[in-house]
Amino acid sequence: MQRWVILVLIALLGGCGAGSAETTTTVAAAPVEVVDAWLDAVAGPDLSALEPLVEPVGLAVVAAVENNLRSDELVGLLRNGMSDDLAMEYWAAFRDDFAVIGGEPWSALSAGEPVQVPDSREHTAVAIVTASSEGRVILRQTDSGWRIDFAATIGPALVGPLGNYLSSALGGDQAEVIATAYADAIVPGLDAAFALDPENSNLAFEVEYIRQLADSYLN
Repeated sequence: MQRWVILVLIALLGGCGAGSAETTTTVAAAPVEVVDAWLDAVAGPDLSALEPLVEPVGLAVVAAVENNLRSDELVGLLRNGMSDDLAMEYWAAFRDDFAVIGGEPWSALSAGEPVQVPDSREHTAVAIVTASSEGRVILRQTDSGWRIDFAATIGPALVGPLGNYLSSALGGDQAEVIATAYADAIVPGLDAAFALDPENSNLAFEVEYIRQLADSYLN
């Protein structure tokens, strides 16, 4: 898979560092425990552990944009999820690319303190502690508990391509499915990311562009 590794790693962590966490907690747990479990599951990768820890719609869209998938391929991911082979390839690359570029193994990362997302009941964040800096992972509240929101966590680094992808997809046969996925997962996630980084004017502009594209098609 062709992956925008540097952008993804900067958006997710902003550094590399120390301290691993061990947990068997489920998505019904507190956000810090969910992030601990996600870090452990990616280290495997353990697909059975990962599946309930990550919000699937945002993950599918981010993966499609990262890898320039066709619209019908994205719709397949939205409807059926990733195949085991594809999911293993994706998460193993995510883990290994961090080790190569960050200079530390994935197991060196650990969850830090909770971070409040301003004016949001649906999202929260957790710091990722490293030896030299601190990043964050954003989570979304779902019916089954807190899940990693990939659109919120990774989306700011891909916000321009996310808008371009949606603009192109709206001319195709699968436009409604993709526009709905953006409205349900991408826009709320990016709104949460912007709430944590309100001085990011580029993010604000691109999020509004995506919002208007999705709304114009669905409403």
